[in-house]
Amino acid sequence: MKFKENLRYLRKLNKMSQNDLANRLGYKSFTTIQKWEDGTSFPKVENLNALSDIFHVELDHLLNIDLRAEKVAVPILGEVKAGYDMYADENILGYEYCDLKDYGAGEYFYLKVKGDSMKDDRIQDGDIVYVRRQDYLNNHELGVFLLESSEVTIKRAVFGKNSVTLHASNPKYKDRVYPSDDVRVLGKVLHSKVIFS
Repeated sequence: MKFKENLRYLRKLNKMSQNDLANRLGYKSFTTIQKWEDGTSFPKVENLNALSDIFHVELDHLLNIDLRAEKVAVPILGEVKAGYDMYADENILGYEYCDLKDYGAGEYFYLKVKGDSMKDDRIQDGDIVYVRRQDYLNNHELGVFLLESSEVTIKRAVFGKNSVTLHASNPKYKDRVYPSDDVRVLGKVLHSKVIFS
């Protein structure tokens, strides 16, 4: 079992102190976390599930795989409908593994691509893109956007005073301009990969 090593590793990877983690779990002091990490105590099932959620790691991996040397499972999300949490179970198509060097503090997900609007960025229909969840981007960065609370798209953006221009990398698609209030940044695209079925 690799639990105590994984817990210490994931906590430090996410720049959390033992106190930070204790607070997230509802403990008043860090001593419980300290005991888990030194192996003198072991968490209850509900705490194991909470740790799995906090660090976005499958429970089996948290317990049995040396995450310091292995890869991390990241959820692959399908089309996201308005009003749904992006991490809702019904949206998870499966998991893809990413290198630990690409997994740090914050929330990450893969998103399955539909369409060819970003083909000149080497993002093809059926690929998956690796996304860090965040609500801001710089101009011209590649991101995932929620449009008018109904459509999710991958584009490059230019932010104006009251508008956002979304730019496709396929020349057959024209730029689309939206009022700023109609566009929400969901995350930054870090890379893409082809999925072989």
